Amino acid sequence: VAFSLFPTRMEDLMSVADADEVMPPKSTWFEPKLADGLVSLVLD
Repeated sequence: VAFSLFPTRMEDLMSVADADEVMPPKSTWFEPKLADGLVSLVLD
């Protein structure tokens, strides 16, 4: 048995975050994963 689902749109993710809500487990899975120990910083 296999399932194919549409990915979560960035707009949906941002609206959930803005509303201080929580997404279901694994719904925010993304690839490729960041390397262990790598720190990301948003620059304006």
